[in-house]
Amino acid sequence: MVSGWRPPLQARRIGAAHQRKGRSCQDAVAVAHCRSHDGQPVEVMVVADGHGGERYPLSDVGSALACEQALLAVEKHLSHRALQGAQAPGLEAWAHWLGTELPEQIHSRWLALVREHWQQQSMAPEAEVPRLYGTTLGLVVMAPCWWGYTGLGDWDLVRVDASGQAALLSEEAAGVGGGEATGSLCLEQAAQLFRSGLEPIEPPEASFGLLLSTDGIRKSCATDADFLMLAAHLIATPAAGASEALAANLDQITSEGSGDDVSMAMALHGSLNTPCEGTAAVEQPIQARSLQVRMPVLLGALLVASAGLGAGWYWLQERSLAPQPAAAVRRQINQLCQGPTGAIAGTLSSRRSQFTGLRQGRLTAPPLLAAADLDPLGALIASSFDPATGGMVQGEALKALGLCPLLAAALQRQWQPPTIPDLPAPR
Repeated sequence: MVSGWRPPLQARRIGAAHQRKGRSCQDAVAVAHCRSHDGQPVEVMVVADGHGGERYPLSDVGSALACEQALLAVEKHLSHRALQGAQAPGLEAWAHWLGTELPEQIHSRWLALVREHWQQQSMAPEAEVPRLYGTTLGLVVMAPCWWGYTGLGDWDLVRVDASGQAALLSEEAAGVGGGEATGSLCLEQAAQLFRSGLEPIEPPEASFGLLLSTDGIRKSCATDADFLMLAAHLIATPAAGASEALAANLDQITSEGSGDDVSMAMALHGSLNTPCEGTAAVEQPIQARSLQVRMPVLLGALLVASAGLGAGWYWLQERSLAPQPAAAVRRQINQLCQGPTGAIAGTLSSRRSQFTGLRQGRLTAPPLLAAADLDPLGALIASSFDPATGGMVQGEALKALGLCPLLAAALQRQWQPPTIPDLPAPR
C-alpha cells in the first residue's frame, strides 16, 4: 500500500528570552520514517519540552532522550507488527498500544537512561534524579490507514483540513493545582498521565495536515483562535524551502511572542492544496481565503495582539455585543453544564490568561466574540465580561447567557479580582 503521508517537517528555535540569558534550548524535536513488519511505510514525529529552571538543570538532556526513546520504541514495535493482512492488529489494539503499552515502554526506558546519564557525570548520589531531567513529550504515529497520538504535558496537536479550517485535537487538561503545573516524564505515575487517540483515515485519499508543537507557540498567541490561525498558516508553508521558512517563522514567534523555546513538527496527508500552493481564491471558503495574507504580516499581527499592543486585525472588526450568545457559545455552555461537574472549574482555570487580559485591558472582547466558531470557550469568557466594571456581567446580560448555576458560580470566581498580583510569565 502506498502511504498518503508526505515526509514530516521539523523546526526548533531557542527562545529569545533564553538567548538573552545565555541558557540552552530545553526543547527537542525529531521525525522518522520506518516500516512495519510487512513493509508498510509509517511516519513518526515527536516533540519534547524540558522544564528548565533551577529545579530541572538537565531537562535539555531529558527532552532529547525522550524524543530518542519515543522513536526507538515505535520503530521496535512496528518491526514486529503487520499493518495489513490477517495477522495485522485491529484499530482497538493499536489504540491500546498508544494509550497503555507505548507510554510504559517510553517511561521505563527514559528513567533508565537518565539515571545512567547521571552516573556517567560522576556526580554525587541524588534521590530525585528523574526530576533533574523533567520534560513533556508529544508523539504522532502516521500509518497508511490510520494515525494516532500519545504523550503527556502541555504540548498541542492541531488538524487543518483542506479548506484551511484548524481544530485543536489534543491539549493538556487543567490540573488540580492549576498554574504552570504540567505532566512530566519525571513523575512516578507518568505513564498514567499520557493522553492518546487514534483516527482512521476515511476516505483513504482524505487531505489534511497535522501540526504538533511545544507550548511555546501557543503561549505566544493571546487566544486559541490566534493559535489556530497561526497553525493553519504554518501548515500552509509551501513545500519548496519549507524547512527554512518554518525556521524563520519560529524565529519571529519566539522574538515577538512569549520568548519561550519553540518547536514543531508537521505532516500533510493526501493532495492537500494549501492556499500557498495556488488554489483559486474564488472557490475557497473564508477560512482558506484568509490564509493568502503574507506570512510575516500575519505572524506580526497575531504576535503583537498577544503582547497586548492591539487586537484590531483586518479580519476581526469591532462589533456590538449581541443580546444572545452565538450558537457556538451556546453549544459550549451546554457542553460544560451537561458534562462532569468537576470539570468546569478546571476548564475555566486553563484560560486564566484570557480572564486576566480582559480584566487588565490587554485584551478586548470583540475579537474573541468574532472568533466564536474557532474558540467558543474564549467567546464565552468574553460574553461574560463587563468592561464597565472589569468583572462579570450582571442583570439581564447575565440572564441572556442562560448559564447553569454551577457554570455561573465558576465564572464569577474567575472574574473576582486576585488578592495578589498576577505572576509573571514563566521563562
